[in-house]
Amino acid sequence: MKIAYVYDAVYPYCKGGGERRIHEIATRLHKRGHEVHLFGMKLWDGPRRKEKDGLHYHGICPALNLYHPSGRRSIREIVEFGAYSVRFLAAERFDVVDCGQWPFTHHLPVRLQTWTRRSKMFVSWYEVWGQHWLEYIGKLGYAGLAVEKAFCRIPDGIIAVSEVTSDDLLKLGVKQDTVRVIPNGIDYRHIRSVQAAEGRSYDVVCTGRLKNHKNVDVLLRAIAIANREIPGITGLMIGEGPERDRLQKLAAELGLAGQVTFTGGLEDFDDVLRLMKMARIFVNASTKEGGGSITLFEANACGLPVIAVRSPHGIDPRLILNGENGYMLDALSPELLASEMVLLLRDPERLARNSAASVRMAEQYDWEFITDRHEELYSGACNAARS
Repeated sequence: MKIAYVYDAVYPYCKGGGERRIHEIATRLHKRGHEVHLFGMKLWDGPRRKEKDGLHYHGICPALNLYHPSGRRSIREIVEFGAYSVRFLAAERFDVVDCGQWPFTHHLPVRLQTWTRRSKMFVSWYEVWGQHWLEYIGKLGYAGLAVEKAFCRIPDGIIAVSEVTSDDLLKLGVKQDTVRVIPNGIDYRHIRSVQAAEGRSYDVVCTGRLKNHKNVDVLLRAIAIANREIPGITGLMIGEGPERDRLQKLAAELGLAGQVTFTGGLEDFDDVLRLMKMARIFVNASTKEGGGSITLFEANACGLPVIAVRSPHGIDPRLILNGENGYMLDALSPELLASEMVLLLRDPERLARNSAASVRMAEQYDWEFITDRHEELYSGACNAARS
């Protein structure tokens, strides 16, 4: 098959979960003999089109700022990327085109291209915002609500990354037979093979973009509270983002400057894994994960139980077997988070049981299994179109 992925941010130049998902699946589909093209912002030096590791990269527009200085997604980027996406109309024909959900505006040019070229269009849907649009951008959120409800009817099929996302799409009126749940994945065997870095160990670790909805500030406050029970408790914050300066200042104000380390962005993912394996607990306090979470599976594969927060747009609670591969808090609270961390860190036997259960849980999400399901879906759609 000849397959195209269209998404504004492209891995490894942007290292979010959506970008990594596309890259991991695309790489494996190429190794299975399929021709794979990636369309997005031109985030690399040199010509707009290049080939790397067998994948064909197309820069359909210059690099744009994904985020407004406030930390919110940039409306300007959404509009500009949609406008530049018209260039996809001139692209060659593909059997399948898979769009990342965000930023929506590229869906229309892709749909027009797939209609005229008689190709199949899928959208990988990460999360349904619903009323959260109004919380995020105020009255403009009504436009977001309308776009979300209308655009989920555009593609031939939708790949939901979690059961939560699938349920929310059905509530929007999407037909059940057009939605397929294919969760995020991990390179399980590789993660297991990476050895922990040498040096200082950490009690708590978190990874990801340092953005407001990740609630790293809540984690820092929780560490400060836990420090009263476990003096010297340490934390490791892996990632870069618009909140970094504010969070470092907060850590200093809380008296944690010598106990909490901020690594910034790391180019080599193995370096992330080596640092994660120096920790004992993984915390994901994010309230906006769209149900699925690659970091949850990565942490579990590293042997780390995950403490997460129950939220309508957070991690799907069904991915955490409470008391086994992690713990789900009922509310976003530094006090609740601190209490759970202290209980776990003070109980080495329970921590060891949780660690073993986490590794078993992670194995079923290997990228090879996830790629199998994409390949089956794509080929089934192509075969149906030919019959």
